[in-house]
Amino acid sequence: MKHLIFFLVLSFTQLVAQTVVPISSIRTNNANGVPVDTGRTFTVRGVVTSANQFGLSGPASLQDSTGGLSVFGDLFSNRVRIGDSVQITSVLTHFNGLTQFDFRRAGSTFQRLDSNKISIPQVVTIADINTQLWNGIEAHESKLVRLNSVTIVGTGNFASGTNYNITDASGTMQLRIDNDVASLINTPIPSGPIDVIGIIGQFKTTAPFSTGYQILPRFVSDLIYNGPPAILDPIAVSNITSTSFIVSFSTMRAGDAQIKYGLTSNLELDSLRIIEDTTFHKFLISGLNPSTQYFFRVSSTNQFGTSTSAIQTVTTASLNPVTGAINVYFNFPVDTSVAIPRNSAQGNVSLAAKLIQRINAASFSIDMALYSFFGLNDVATALIAARNRGVRIRFVYDSRANQDNVTQLVNAGVLLSKRPSSLDGIMHNKFFIFDSRDGDPNNDWIWTGSWNVTSLEVGWENNVIEINDPAIAEAYEIEFEEMWGSSTDVPNSALARFGPHKRDNTPHSFNVGGRSVKLYFSPSDQTTARIIDAINTSNSNIYFALLSFTRSDIRQAMFDRSQLGVTDQRGIIHQSNDPFSQFTNLRTFAEVFPNAGPTLHHKYAIVDATNAQSRPTLITGSHNWSNAANNDNDENTLIIEDVFLANQYMQEFKSRYNEAGGTRTFTIPTVSVGGEFSQDLNYKLHQNYPNPFNPSTTIRIEIDKEQQVEIELLNILGEKIASIFEGHLQAGTTALHFNSSDLNLSSGVYFYRLKGAGRFQTLKMILMK
Repeated sequence: MKHLIFFLVLSFTQLVAQTVVPISSIRTNNANGVPVDTGRTFTVRGVVTSANQFGLSGPASLQDSTGGLSVFGDLFSNRVRIGDSVQITSVLTHFNGLTQFDFRRAGSTFQRLDSNKISIPQVVTIADINTQLWNGIEAHESKLVRLNSVTIVGTGNFASGTNYNITDASGTMQLRIDNDVASLINTPIPSGPIDVIGIIGQFKTTAPFSTGYQILPRFVSDLIYNGPPAILDPIAVSNITSTSFIVSFSTMRAGDAQIKYGLTSNLELDSLRIIEDTTFHKFLISGLNPSTQYFFRVSSTNQFGTSTSAIQTVTTASLNPVTGAINVYFNFPVDTSVAIPRNSAQGNVSLAAKLIQRINAASFSIDMALYSFFGLNDVATALIAARNRGVRIRFVYDSRANQDNVTQLVNAGVLLSKRPSSLDGIMHNKFFIFDSRDGDPNNDWIWTGSWNVTSLEVGWENNVIEINDPAIAEAYEIEFEEMWGSSTDVPNSALARFGPHKRDNTPHSFNVGGRSVKLYFSPSDQTTARIIDAINTSNSNIYFALLSFTRSDIRQAMFDRSQLGVTDQRGIIHQSNDPFSQFTNLRTFAEVFPNAGPTLHHKYAIVDATNAQSRPTLITGSHNWSNAANNDNDENTLIIEDVFLANQYMQEFKSRYNEAGGTRTFTIPTVSVGGEFSQDLNYKLHQNYPNPFNPSTTIRIEIDKEQQVEIELLNILGEKIASIFEGHLQAGTTALHFNSSDLNLSSGVYFYRLKGAGRFQTLKMILMK
């Protein structure tokens, strides 16, 4: 009988939970402003008014004709869009005054009923929001509303995660710029009255929850007003040649466009103006000198006023064919089976030996900014020898106690500029600048990447990139001397700037040997936003290998690309269990592994590495994808559009990916090599590599058109053991990963046979355990 009673109670509870109720019916609060039905399960229907605009975990919001409700949890916000009509079942909870469904709770479900529904914002006043009955039914919380003719208290640009007081004729409340509303961050704060559309939230940490109401705009178009054009970030520089470059930018509202430029910040050379009422503006600046830094500023004017950018810089390309070289080194094995012909990456490299070669070649100056330097006496000895032969050495270092190799240099007379210990964050750079101070542009090199110059990291997985280009070297010099505090051989701690005190004062766009190169320093240059810009160019795939990945906005950008068809997203994260790690959320749409081997210290990503017709792009440097790297640390990041460099990093990535357990194929892009177009062979099966192997190897296939193929594994008698691969392949070259472990094969000779379009090709492989 007890079991029957329990069953009846449970059935009644489930029935209540599945009965659709008006949102207002579950919004009644007690005297502390806490929902009286907290902890109970309900089902409501409504139209989504915000989805993942405030991050994947939200909260999202929906509303019916009676009220609004927030929903916390990425399994909801990540899967709906504004305008979806949904039925949702979840547990009613409360967070700092905000009534919400907690969609993380077991049993939470939702169903999409329709889409493209329009929700008209309810026009209210600030007094309406502030005086809603918090100890009863909050009428406006979590609803989409519109406040007309409000004034925002503040000047400059909107900052991420910041609250601003706003006023209308009826009162004052807060407008919150959420961390994830990228389109609003760094846009100008309106100086006059505007209309604001947004979701009404609440944040108060203690009871009674009677105040703390906020309006949260979802995107830049939620701010509505007639005013000056308002220049939007970023201002893009492209098509840099030795005599010209293109500047393009967008504005929030239509206007004309003007650009002034010069050899100094006085912008003394010329001014161009385009009389066209539009929000997208583009200038070609030509007739310039090679290897020269130019300053420019853009503006846009309409009937309400003029919006003007800060002064920007760009350096034209060099005419010297000697410069423009870019070398990449990896200290662990790479998989050259996915290399473009004659583009094999350099793996198993001694990074210390390569650095010593570059030090020994220096003839005038070495400027170095290092987070860590210990256990590599050969490197310290090479630097001291360079100083003894007259090379000028300057050293920017972290605030930490001097490590052993640092002490060696100090004892040899090398001067230091150290980051103040009072600042949050660290001086996390690992770059060298060689011979940029001698007046000869041909021998200017920079060295950077993920590798700290330590004996410990000899055993960690790292990458280094070095570039021979005077413009890049000059940009690094500007950053270095900002931390050095002077342009002389002697540092000036009174003028040295680190962390949040640094300015965005370096050029960002370069042409290096025909490649588009972007350079950003943290925390002054909004590096995370620029990484997102690169992610947003993806059309085919995104691969990444990172020590740490905690930025939800980068993950959000990757998710958005997956929704647009970029489903080939793969990655490895070493610190996958970090607080705020995006590892779990990434796995909802991407193939992501925790690192399986030695410490993976990389900070790189490659975009569209398999698609030469897109914009294959490399992102690398010292910058972990974290809040500390973006907001506090001194870091440097390079973003380079080049299919060959992306391909070299793909060779590195494939090795780490296979080690972590990844088995998906890699496509090798078809590109022009040596002036001749590398045509795909009609049908070709390549020798596996490595061979002999244990337990994994890679098989490359070249086909001339998309078709169904199968790779069979045969024993020495020609009998089929297994199918290594069966499916459709795209035209071009594909690399297939084969791991013999699952088949429990013994050592010996095996054959692999390609079948497709009525043709066969067979090659031999050797498994040696």
